[in-house]
Amino acid sequence: MRHAQRNATTRRGAIAPLTAALLIVLLGMVAFAIDVGWMVVAQTELQNAADASALAGAGQLMDPSVQFSLPGQTAAHQTSTLSAAQASATSYAKNFASYNRAGGVRSLVLLDNDIEYGLSDAKGTYTKYTGNIKYATSFPNTIKVTLRLDGTTGGNGPLGLFFGPVLGMSTTNLTATASATIYSGTVDNFIAPPNAGLLPMTVDVNSWNSYLATGESNDGTIHLDGNGVPQMQLYPSPDLAPGNFGMLSLDDSDNDAKSISNWIDKGLSATDLKSLQDNHLVPLSKHDTTQWDWKGAPGFKASDLNDLTVGQTYLLPLFKPVVATTGSSYQATDKSAGPATPGTDGVGSNAYYQIVQFVGIKISQLDKSSALYVQPAYVLDPAALLNSSSITPMTPGSSSTLVTTFATPKLSN
Repeated sequence: MRHAQRNATTRRGAIAPLTAALLIVLLGMVAFAIDVGWMVVAQTELQNAADASALAGAGQLMDPSVQFSLPGQTAAHQTSTLSAAQASATSYAKNFASYNRAGGVRSLVLLDNDIEYGLSDAKGTYTKYTGNIKYATSFPNTIKVTLRLDGTTGGNGPLGLFFGPVLGMSTTNLTATASATIYSGTVDNFIAPPNAGLLPMTVDVNSWNSYLATGESNDGTIHLDGNGVPQMQLYPSPDLAPGNFGMLSLDDSDNDAKSISNWIDKGLSATDLKSLQDNHLVPLSKHDTTQWDWKGAPGFKASDLNDLTVGQTYLLPLFKPVVATTGSSYQATDKSAGPATPGTDGVGSNAYYQIVQFVGIKISQLDKSSALYVQPAYVLDPAALLNSSSITPMTPGSSSTLVTTFATPKLSN
């Protein structure tokens, strides 16, 4: 019996130092777990901050990308537009970084050298922008930022660890990179009345595309704004239905002066939009392309120009003509709703259009009761439903393919 007691005592004495040794290991593992968890939290915060910073910067590229791609510009004007765009995007990116915290740093610093610009294609391939200005081809659609918790001079400093010093490592370095790209698309429908005003007038899609390519209005003249950039004369216009001048009834019914003023000032109402949808005029992608059934209204009056504001952006409907050739055979509209018949041009309230596109425009010059000039301008309207097949990275620089309606910027590779 005494022998058994002696053995038990011996075993207890051996377990005590083993427990002490294992406790050291256990405490080390707990300390390591705490520091690893801290690193994961800090990395997540840093990545969220980088994402927000990139998206904020990308939002500043949309409007200048349209300005950069306007027809008939000089290389100097494009260079100025690009420089201002990058300065604005950089400022926004840095500001949004400072609104965030990570790893105990309350206001993160984004360094200038950690901001770059480039082009992303439809496949997601990114090419860094070199900064060499090339006429009409070099506006970036992507901003890429890197936020750091490291020892870079002027930055945020490395991430401090709680128990790392015990193991000889008091800090560690973390980085987070994010890219955001601007996307264009074509407006197909609306989930609610558009925030942007929808002009109750329309222009030939061929005239619009010709203006983008050449800078000429449909009167064959290049009209320049104060900066020497071509603007399109929207009113008066020579290629519209007689007695109509491109006026649309946006609720498929009314055409009185009050309705026209409300459409210009406030855009579509919920009732107007429902009428267009009930009559299958929108979505545009599902509209029967053999039907000329957007109801025209009596002629757009010069007095209606008084409701417009210089600098204001609007969505402008574009129509496909019945006969697109120039000269006496040109026919913008049909005289009744349904399949178009060449030689039966509608007049006034009997003019029926086929609307094929909405584009963003800005009133660039307005001669009250006389003439109206517009230029392409970006429109980002949360009420607009874009045709999903049309949403691609914006590729500024080609005025002949300029798209002025945008989807929300997205994070990219």
